[in-house]
Amino acid sequence: MKIGALIVLYQPDREMIGKVIDCLLQQVDEICVVDNSDHDNSTLIPATDDKIQYIFMNGNKGIAAAQNRAIDYFIKQNFDYIISCDQDTIIDNTTISKLSQTMLDLQQAGIKVAAVAPIGIDYYSHQPLTYRIAKIRSRQIAGHNLLEVTHTMNSMSLIPISVFKEVGDMEEKLFIDAVDCEWCWRARDKANALSFYDTHIFMEHALGIATRKVAGIHSIHITPAFRMYYQYRNYLWLMRRHYTPKKWVMLNGIKYIVKIFFYTIKGPQRRSYCNQILKGIKDGIKGK
Repeated sequence: MKIGALIVLYQPDREMIGKVIDCLLQQVDEICVVDNSDHDNSTLIPATDDKIQYIFMNGNKGIAAAQNRAIDYFIKQNFDYIISCDQDTIIDNTTISKLSQTMLDLQQAGIKVAAVAPIGIDYYSHQPLTYRIAKIRSRQIAGHNLLEVTHTMNSMSLIPISVFKEVGDMEEKLFIDAVDCEWCWRARDKANALSFYDTHIFMEHALGIATRKVAGIHSIHITPAFRMYYQYRNYLWLMRRHYTPKKWVMLNGIKYIVKIFFYTIKGPQRRSYCNQILKGIKDGIKGK
């Protein structure tokens, strides 16, 4: 099993990316770092380690475009699997071997797998992330306790190269939000390949830049204002596709309505956020 790790950078923190790379080097055969930053960050990458490839994209071309550069690289190098890792995701030194075992056991049980991922532990709350929007059912297969889901998050999803060849690359026009969702939905629709979280494997993961409570109950992950544009535009794009899960459309529709009120009434930098939301809605309706 030859595994390549894919890391997409965007204005990375030197200390954090060093930790991520050091951890991955112990667990994979090679790392492909694709940099969407405004300037070259090759000095953050160990120059003497031939297990690391660095690709500078000359500006932010979107996470999907960056991922596709690494996917194409690993396909040409005849790798078997790709594991994608965010620049701020922390795992222990057994995570990838555990995911690999889960993948092999599922395949030996006759299941065509699109992705296997660990449960995320929220960096801000230190609580497990909830997957109610993506969850289909709980399953126990080959001794593994799993959540079968419509999609996994990008970070730490282990994906067979063979499924990329059958389903295709990430959709670049989505740019950033829902890229991982769309690919998993397409894999299920086109190749009948299923996605899972292994509930006994964990990672530390940060969603957004902060977390705020709404009405003292529901948590909203605060993301940079520019992300609002892609969230609303891509939602309106994807809700029209036949393979987009109805549950995702309904629950995200509710979430995005709540976000409009939150950012309008008590969110940070309200004008900037509201402008991005309105622009995203406008372009989403127009299909731009």
